[in-house]
Amino acid sequence: MEMKRQLDRIAEPWGTRTPYGPGEEWPVRVDMHLEHGADPQAVRWVETASILHSNGDALEIAVEQGRMVGVGRSRVNHGRLGPKDLYGWQANGSRDRVTQPLVRRDGELVAEAANELTITEWDPGSKQPLFKAGAVQVTRVGESCHAQTGAG
Repeated sequence: MEMKRQLDRIAEPWGTRTPYGPGEEWPVRVDMHLEHGADPQAVRWVETASILHSNGDALEIAVEQGRMVGVGRSRVNHGRLGPKDLYGWQANGSRDRVTQPLVRRDGELVAEAANELTITEWDPGSKQPLFKAGAVQVTRVGESCHAQTGAG
C-alpha cells in the first residue's frame, strides 16, 4: 500500500509544485480542506468567487446540513487554492465572529446599523468622499456567473 505524503502548508503554503514543460498542459491538482469527519463525496459543492482577495479566483464551498464545512476545487487555477482560500473560511463558523457592525462608544462596543456608519464628509483636497464605494453587476451566462466591478 502506497503512503500518501502529508503536505506541509507551513513549508509549502502554495502546495506542492507541479512543473510542466513547454507545450504541455498545466497539471490539475485538487486542493481541499474539510472539517474533520466531512466526506467530500457526501457534501454539496457550491461554486463561488473568492472574497478574500481580488485576483478573480474561484472555489467551491462544501456544505453539509446548511453550514459550511470546507472548501476545495478551484476551477480557475486548475484545482489549486492559496492559503487564504484554503483556511480563511473557518472564521465563518466561529462562535465569536462579529455578525453586525460595532462602534466604540464610551469605551464599549455597541451594535450599529451599517447605513449609520457611512461617512458623509468630503476630503477638502480631492473633493472626493472620504470612503469610496464599489459596485458589482452579476450576469448569468449559461451555468456560471460572471461579475463585473467598477469603482465609484
